[in-house]
Amino acid sequence: MPEFAAIPAACFKPSDGTLARYMPQAGQPETDTDRARSGRPLEYASCTWQEPLSAPKGKTLTSRWLRVAVRLHAGAAGITEAKDTYGAAWRSSSAGTESSSFGSIHQEAPEVVPGIGDEAFVRHITAKTSLGESGRMSITVRLKNTVVTVEFQGARYPLDRDGVIQRSKAIPLDKPTMREAVMAFGRDVSSSLAACKPCRRR
Repeated sequence: MPEFAAIPAACFKPSDGTLARYMPQAGQPETDTDRARSGRPLEYASCTWQEPLSAPKGKTLTSRWLRVAVRLHAGAAGITEAKDTYGAAWRSSSAGTESSSFGSIHQEAPEVVPGIGDEAFVRHITAKTSLGESGRMSITVRLKNTVVTVEFQGARYPLDRDGVIQRSKAIPLDKPTMREAVMAFGRDVSSSLAACKPCRRR
């Protein structure tokens, strides 16, 4: 398959079915790109989806957050540069726990995932602070001269009398649930990128 030469859209959106299954209450995404650099092709694009953090009825609310980012290395050494970017992400994902006056962050060892892109890995991070507990699962995928990063997190929150979440009492979604979601999003976005004919260098 030829290398990629462009990212034609603001982001590569997961399929409607995958979004409906894992982000059922999400609205339109917020986008971020580097298109401001005139005369150069788009080399970075991300989209972020957020489910509501309040509800008019009920005692609890599950809210999830998703971000999809695509980095294109468009130069002559694009594949080498993409491998370097992927390698740097892998090295920064080593297992360990860091503590400070604000709380602690625990990062599990990254896990290689076969069958997605040219190479891929997932990692799980949990954080505990005075504001509550949170967990995040991510997948990093290299496909030719691009690097895709998908991050997913979510929690169940009790609601106050006004229907607003109580962050300090959050219960993060369990690891298997987040892993299933991030793997599905990673496959979707990577497949969308692989099938993008206008993106390829001829």
